[in-house]
Amino acid sequence: MAQAQKIIIDTLIISDIHLGDRLTRCRRVLEILNSYSYKRLILNGDIINGLQFKRLHAEHWEILSRLRILSKHCEVIWLHGNHDAAAGILSRLLGITVRNKYVWQLADKKFLAIHGHQFDRFLHNNIIISHVAFFFYDWLKYFNQDGYIARQIKERSQTWKRNSLEVAKGALRLGRSMGVDYVFCGHTHIIDTAENGGVKYYNTGSWVERPSAFVTIIGSEVKLVQID
Repeated sequence: MAQAQKIIIDTLIISDIHLGDRLTRCRRVLEILNSYSYKRLILNGDIINGLQFKRLHAEHWEILSRLRILSKHCEVIWLHGNHDAAAGILSRLLGITVRNKYVWQLADKKFLAIHGHQFDRFLHNNIIISHVAFFFYDWLKYFNQDGYIARQIKERSQTWKRNSLEVAKGALRLGRSMGVDYVFCGHTHIIDTAENGGVKYYNTGSWVERPSAFVTIIGSEVKLVQID
């Protein structure tokens, strides 16, 4: 059977894969990576969960192997997320550059990618509580693997909503100060778009929950793609 023709784009942006989490949607991530032909792949933070290599399953290693191959054929940029403790080690093995933020230009548009935890004041001001909340939410996802209960709690949590709004505001503020047209974040696990002062904001959610999302860019055309 002939291989399906790949969709040609300039840039693919994906975030919050969380390799090491058994709920990571590895098959879907690989489908996305393999469905497009791109000059630039941006891994917008939280690609792996800390230093827990023992939690990496065969499919997780398959994604890392695919990233290593991709790094030989296109520009791959890994933006540091708050869970990416292993980024320094893995980036050297994969041949990928790790940065805190990344700015580039296509056509007549200027773009900025940054994970987003830099704008999360709750995370920085309540480190212990943030860790406890993360472990509770992580446990809840395992307990209820269709994600319904965790999703309902997240959608009803005023703190989560405030944090998501703070990340968007901070990203837009930085975008305006840097004179960019678009800002891309992850971190919040909430798919979102916003606009202020001529700057557009996109958040690509996560791959441990549904729906998930990614961004494609062709020239100056930006598309946020959601999949269930």
